[in-house]
Amino acid sequence: MWLRDIKNYEVEIYKNGELIYSGNIDDLPEEMKGYETKTMDLAHKKVIIELV
Repeated sequence: MWLRDIKNYEVEIYKNGELIYSGNIDDLPEEMKGYETKTMDLAHKKVIIELV
């Protein structure tokens, strides 16, 4: 799944184990919307995403 396909969720996005974004997915910077997800988990009303 691509980040641009996710709507209306609070997220934490990690790349190589490092947090690179935390907040509402709708406020994600445009240059990050083309990233592909590796894993997605729901935890405490947030979607935790690890990028490829």
